[in-house]
Amino acid sequence: MEGKGPYRIYDPGGGEVKAREEAGGGSSYRQLLEENSILRERMKGLKSLGDLLEESQSEASRLRQRVEELVRDNEALKSSSFAASLCTGGHVQAETQSKPCLHPTLEQKEEQSSCMGKTLQPEKPNEVLTEFEVVNMEGKTSEALTAGSVAGVIPLLPQENNELASQLKRLESSFSIFAEESNPNQLLAHLGRMAVEFHHLSSKVQKNEQRTSLLQTLCEQLRQENNELRKKMEEDHDIRNRDLEQLRQENQKLKELVTGGAAAAPSAAVTSDTEALEAKEEPVKEESAAVRSKMEASTPQKSGKTSEKTPTKPCDVEVYEKKIKLLEKQRKDVLEVNKQWDIQWNSMKSQFEQKITDLRQRLAESQKTVLELEAEREQRQRDYDKKLLLAKSKIENVQGEKECLNSETTELKQKIRYLQDQLLPLSKQREYQEKEIQRLNRALEEALNLHTPSTSQQPPGQANFADAANNLKKQELLTQIAVLKEQVKIFEEDFRKERSDRERMNEEKEDLRRQVERLQGQITNLTNQLHQAQNECQRERTERCKLERLQMQHHKQGFPWQSSFPQPRGARAVGESSRPPPENADQSAAAAAAAAAAAAAGFGKRERQNIDPGKH
Repeated sequence: MEGKGPYRIYDPGGGEVKAREEAGGGSSYRQLLEENSILRERMKGLKSLGDLLEESQSEASRLRQRVEELVRDNEALKSSSFAASLCTGGHVQAETQSKPCLHPTLEQKEEQSSCMGKTLQPEKPNEVLTEFEVVNMEGKTSEALTAGSVAGVIPLLPQENNELASQLKRLESSFSIFAEESNPNQLLAHLGRMAVEFHHLSSKVQKNEQRTSLLQTLCEQLRQENNELRKKMEEDHDIRNRDLEQLRQENQKLKELVTGGAAAAPSAAVTSDTEALEAKEEPVKEESAAVRSKMEASTPQKSGKTSEKTPTKPCDVEVYEKKIKLLEKQRKDVLEVNKQWDIQWNSMKSQFEQKITDLRQRLAESQKTVLELEAEREQRQRDYDKKLLLAKSKIENVQGEKECLNSETTELKQKIRYLQDQLLPLSKQREYQEKEIQRLNRALEEALNLHTPSTSQQPPGQANFADAANNLKKQELLTQIAVLKEQVKIFEEDFRKERSDRERMNEEKEDLRRQVERLQGQITNLTNQLHQAQNECQRERTERCKLERLQMQHHKQGFPWQSSFPQPRGARAVGESSRPPPENADQSAAAAAAAAAAAAAGFGKRERQNIDPGKH
């Protein structure tokens, strides 16, 4: 850009304006107006270019910040990759030397970056590619190589930043020149230069964005590989811990086997002793013969040893005689020991056989007693089941009777309420009738009292007319009196009927109250009987549980002796003598239930008689 001259842009407008100014002055004014309008539009374009320049400056500052952040991330990744390489050790380096290969994704990205950066750095494509070579190491050690690729891309960034700064300075200088210039041709030339610089800026900004995207992808890959390596390290650590635990368990098992073998030695000795005791059941003569043969075999060996030790000594007869005597003494001692052992063995055998026979007899007796106890338990279980069924049936009957009695009491209470409701209007009607009778009696007395003085005060001239009127009034009064008397009779009859009904209702009420009290007493008796039956069932259950526990203890003891067996019959007799038999209790409960049913039946008949007195 600096070595070349400014770009020339063809602008035919300026020459035409000059020619037209020279040609005619009338059209110059119009041309000036047109040029002013064109210049205004160009000024608007320059303003937009200034806005674009400000945006490009802000974008450049943002890119600088991104580059700084990426440099920091690269330093952090380098430190982390160095730590990971230190952790993995030397065998990882050997694998990297033995298995070199190229990472495909990184190669593609490096090719793209090299294609984009040919204009800026065409001198170093091979170095970048060599820096981008990645060792796979079976997916475990790609961190160091990706860090090298990032290190190859990052040295390009300061140069590009310097170029961007120089281009921005050029743009600022061109803007300052553009502000100072007044010639339109030079302004257009400056505009062309600025356009070219803006184009270069945009291309470099795009390249920077692509590189930043590449760096971001590389950083993400590095992070992913770090995470994978951490996971693999954790898995390896877990596997090592599991192997260590397995080895510890195997060591413990081996120690247990060693200690078990040491403990098994005395047990094997004990079993060998028992086998020897069993083998000694053979006749004593065979043992004595075997001992003799052993003694005979041992004597020539000893004699051979003595002859080897003393080959130079002469064979003295006395020495041999002494040896023969010693051997005979030893033989006699061995025979005596064998005899004693035979006697002891026979006695022990007889004792053990006697014990075995006793144990077998006791086992047979214990089995018989167990069978008897099981039979007794089964019989008791059946009896208990029968009693429980009877008690359940009795309880159900008692509950049914109780429900019947409750329903009857509720019905009686409803009837009492109904009769009381009927008595209230009858009593009110009676009071009303009594008041009406009193009022009529008063009216009759007043009418009679008024009639007697009116007849005495009348003159004689009007006697006939007054007599006729009096007769009519008397007849009317007599009819009224007769009517009133009939009404009074009807009222008296109603009053008597009401009184009789009230007395009857009171009597029925008393009878019902007595019946309710009697039924409540029966209910209390039945509830007491029910509680007694439940208590008896609970006692039987406890006894059954005790018997089951005794049987379980008997089975757990194995083969108990005859003296240790419980005596169920005596204990049963004592327990049964301490409380009354259940059959009598069942009979008493049945008698109580029958009495309650009979009372309920009598109560029903009496209630029907009280409700319908006309039928009976």
